[in-house]
Amino acid sequence: MIEIKNLCFNYEQTPFFINQDFALKESGLNVIVGPNGSGKTTLLKLLAGIYHPQTAEGLYYTGKNIFYLPQKISYPGGLNTKDYISSIFYRDAALKWFLSKNEKEQLDKILEETDLKSKESLSVDKLSAGELQKTNIAMGLLSGAEIFFLDEPTSNMDLNNQIKTMDMLKKLTIENNATCIVILHDLNLASLYGDYYIGINSNHEIISAEKSTFFKKEIMTNIFNIDFEIIKREDKLYVQIGN
Repeated sequence: MIEIKNLCFNYEQTPFFINQDFALKESGLNVIVGPNGSGKTTLLKLLAGIYHPQTAEGLYYTGKNIFYLPQKISYPGGLNTKDYISSIFYRDAALKWFLSKNEKEQLDKILEETDLKSKESLSVDKLSAGELQKTNIAMGLLSGAEIFFLDEPTSNMDLNNQIKTMDMLKKLTIENNATCIVILHDLNLASLYGDYYIGINSNHEIISAEKSTFFKKEIMTNIFNIDFEIIKREDKLYVQIGN
């Protein structure tokens, strides 16, 4: 586990997170949930080193290769899907002019796995919002990162593609020992795939726990200020709004 203690962060002079303690699971899929405005994206940027806190212990991943996927991205014109995704191979190589055989094989494999093979020659500005999101997931899978920070990676995707995306991220944590920190809004999708959970309520208070502890009525109500029912069937949990 990675333990973060005494996290304090201000927007300008206004306190936002105040002396918050929480944890993350290494080599696992960590899911951040909470209502709009609670600070999910702010916390993700703090964890990724994009924002800098006033105080924190254990926050940074020194020497780790990270991949950060924000909610909104500006896409370059004139690039097709394949070229856009393959640009990840050039990010740290100013004098690189072509892809190696291994890189081409990795690229073709990822295009197949993300169902983008048929779109590889299509300009990125012709892709749907969900397809654009998949191109960024594909880049992350090719990045060789050890830690992934993904802000709503399943947004604009239909249910089938949400499941495929979460399957790929879960596979990363198992086969590559990667650490994934993702923001999700769908609590049932979160409960199905997460290994560890970070909840933020409207007062910017952070709660982190394993699945069995996190998905309890009182914790869900604390985070969302809504009455929930937690249903357990075999080894799966389902979250629904209470009566």
